[in-house]
Amino acid sequence: MVVIPPLPWNVSSAFLMTIILNEIIVVLMLLIVIQILLVWWLVRKLVVVPTISVATDKDSYFRGDTVAISGALLSNGNPIPNQAVGLAIQPPTGDAYSLPSVTTDAEGKFTSSWTVPEAAVAGSYVLTAAALGVSATKTFTLEQEFVEPPQKQA
Repeated sequence: MVVIPPLPWNVSSAFLMTIILNEIIVVLMLLIVIQILLVWWLVRKLVVVPTISVATDKDSYFRGDTVAISGALLSNGNPIPNQAVGLAIQPPTGDAYSLPSVTTDAEGKFTSSWTVPEAAVAGSYVLTAAALGVSATKTFTLEQEFVEPPQKQA
């Protein structure tokens, strides 16, 4: 049994126990906050939170042009190497053009290209890159080619 010596002033043991319990509660709350911060830090370090970007070399093209595609796959700002990236191009009408998948390099970057078919319809096209459950898009335009009308012969 713990014996608390008498204090020089008149303090009841119930009041003293209340103070001690409050101190214990404060310490436990601090320990809980420290645990929460530790878990948050570990999750940020251990959990892969991927982001992907995709771009084209120009904003508009003509039939027969080659679209240069580039992008990057990162996790918390760090590159994700050797990861497959799916690519697709959705035309204004009809089915999407599915491109062969590409693999990221040591810096998490990827490149590809696509030649615009001669039969492609003019309008807005949406390029999509997807990997690890995330995707990014880039819109580009296929211009209607100007065809000069035939000259009338006199």
